[in-house]
Amino acid sequence: MLAAVCMNGLEASAAHNIPTIYMQTADGEMITSRDVWKQNTVFKLVLPDGTVSYESAAVAVKSRGHSTFTKPKKPYTFKLPKAEGLLGMKPDRRWILLANFMDHSNARNSLALDIARQTGLDWTPSWRFVDVVVNGKPQGCYTLVESIEVEPNRLALDHERGFLVECDDYDDEQTFRTELRKLPMHIKFPKKPTAETDSAVVTRFNNIERMLYSGKDADMSTVINKLIDRDSFIDWWLVHELAQNAEPNGPRSCYFHDRGDGVLRMGPVWDFDLAFITVGLDDGGDIRPSRFNLPDVKLLTGDSLYNADALWFVRLFKDASFRARTVQRWNELKPRFKALAGEIDKWKKELEPSAADNDSLWEGQDPAKFDTFVTSGESIDNLKKVYLYRIKSLDKILNSWK
Repeated sequence: MLAAVCMNGLEASAAHNIPTIYMQTADGEMITSRDVWKQNTVFKLVLPDGTVSYESAAVAVKSRGHSTFTKPKKPYTFKLPKAEGLLGMKPDRRWILLANFMDHSNARNSLALDIARQTGLDWTPSWRFVDVVVNGKPQGCYTLVESIEVEPNRLALDHERGFLVECDDYDDEQTFRTELRKLPMHIKFPKKPTAETDSAVVTRFNNIERMLYSGKDADMSTVINKLIDRDSFIDWWLVHELAQNAEPNGPRSCYFHDRGDGVLRMGPVWDFDLAFITVGLDDGGDIRPSRFNLPDVKLLTGDSLYNADALWFVRLFKDASFRARTVQRWNELKPRFKALAGEIDKWKKELEPSAADNDSLWEGQDPAKFDTFVTSGESIDNLKKVYLYRIKSLDKILNSWK
């Protein structure tokens, strides 16, 4: 069992192997709102040996997420009073705590982010496993992750000419929808875009989309060779395919950016709670547990392509050079992807005590049951098995394109 500790009135069970974040809200109430920040929250980050790595009495925290917000184990976002580097990550003010409620392995997001780190994408959030305690009440095992911000230590863009756009259908208040595909776009940076900025971004996306769907080889060539960064699109797609993540079909959590050089790139990657599993994908792009055998649901397994029709890829893959480069890029990155499998065993050992407590806290409270493995140990073992199979399967699929 895990030892009880008391640190300036913050009582909880401390895990042996991973750091613990303690948060004590000023009003003593739990953190349940996505809209209201709990200001002046006492925050401590304590290492497994009891060393206080960071502390402040002026942290702001609130809940976050879309579907994950509706779950009993809440994800959080918090802002530090000034930029700090937590657990060896680069300094910044804003951070996220992923609850991984639908992922009993607690490691899907971690594996997907590490897959992305093997590619040439401009930036991928760093992460660490932590336990979280709020007002003396253990909340279980979380993943501390760098939030997606346009900052020098995160996604570095030119502040005058660069932009960051998220394609996501959760919010009805999109900045715009693309002309042909009606993709829902949110301009995330600049944070207060001008009418001129809005117009320029809308024009960029619609121009690319029109050329992709014009049916003219010359237009397709211009898009691939001049208007987008081909390899960033391919690398982003490979991360989601290897992770068996169908979220881009929604679409959800799909980011595009321009560094400021006039070239559209994909990334960063985000949101892999429902990755590395067999799912049913309905006509509207919603993901369902595979056992929901509804008439309009297409079953996606380790032998399927998950995102061949998502976003603009259905058009891009009609170009022979784009397909050929995808195969080439896969074979270049494959050895790095294979090497990651060994990390899963390390994570299982590192997580064991806190994951067991997490199981006890939240067992049986996920009605959707996207993860059918009851214990964290079973689930993380399955994650490794699924990942190794997916490498072989995707290798066979992509190399058949030659």
